[in-house]
Amino acid sequence: MLTLFLSLWVMAGFWVGLHQVLKWGNAWSVILSIFLGVGLFMGGMYLIRRRITAIMAAIQARITERNNTLMRKYQQLGSRAGGNVKQLMDQARRDQDAILSEALAATQKMEPYGKWSLLLDRQINAIRLQFLYQLRRFEEVDRILPKTLFADPVLCCMKMCRQYKRGEDAALKKSYDKYRKKYKFDATLIYATYAWMLLRKKQTDEARQVLLDGKKATENEVLEKNWEHVTNGRLNQFSNAELGESWYALLLEEPKQPKPRVQRQVQRRRF
Repeated sequence: MLTLFLSLWVMAGFWVGLHQVLKWGNAWSVILSIFLGVGLFMGGMYLIRRRITAIMAAIQARITERNNTLMRKYQQLGSRAGGNVKQLMDQARRDQDAILSEALAATQKMEPYGKWSLLLDRQINAIRLQFLYQLRRFEEVDRILPKTLFADPVLCCMKMCRQYKRGEDAALKKSYDKYRKKYKFDATLIYATYAWMLLRKKQTDEARQVLLDGKKATENEVLEKNWEHVTNGRLNQFSNAELGESWYALLLEEPKQPKPRVQRQVQRRRF
C-alpha cells in the first residue's frame, strides 16, 4: 500500500515542479508525471515481488533439504525397526512438525514488505495458513482466515474444512458454490471434499448431486467412481484417497499405514 501512496506523492510533486515551477504546459506535466508515478510503482512492486520470491525459495529449499535428510534417516531406521511402522510414523510426524514450525517462523521475514504492497499481507497469510493447518494450530488458522487470499483450491478446501468443523453449514455451502465456480475445471478437490462432508452428515442425495456436478465439470475419474458408489448405495466404498497429498493435506483422513510384515523366526534344531 505504501508503494502506491509514495508513487502518487512523487507524481504530484513532479507535476508541481514541471507545471508550477518550470511553467511547462499542464498536459505534458500530467503525462510525464503519470509515467513517472507508474514507473515507480511498477519498479517498487517488482523489487518487493522479487524479494518475497527469494524468501519463499529459501524456505522451500530448506524444507526440501530437511525432508531429504529425514527420508534417508527413516530408510535406515525402517530396516532396523523390525516392522514397527507406528513408532516410525509417530516419530516422522514429530520431525515433520519441527520442519513446518521452522518454515512458519521464516515467514516473519516477509512481514516488513506487507505494508508496501496491496494484498501482500493476505498472500503472506495464505502461506502461513498452510503451515499452521498442517501443524493443527486451528485457533490461529481461524484467526487469519478472514485476512487470507484464497488463490488455490487446497486453501479453499482448508477454509471449507474449518467451516465444517465449526458447524457453519450456511457459510460452508456458500464457500463451496463460490470456489467451484471460480476454479471450474480445477475444482476436483472442492467437489470431492464437499461430497465427503455431506456424506458424514448423512445427506446422501445432496452428496450424489455434488458428485454428479463435479464429474460433469471436471471429468475426473475419482468423482466418477464415487458418484457410482453413492448412486448404487456402496457408501463404504466412497474414497478420495486417489487424490493423494492434496486430499490428505486437509487432515480429514489419514493415509492407511502399511501393515507390518510378520517376521518368521526360524528355530534351529539342536542335534
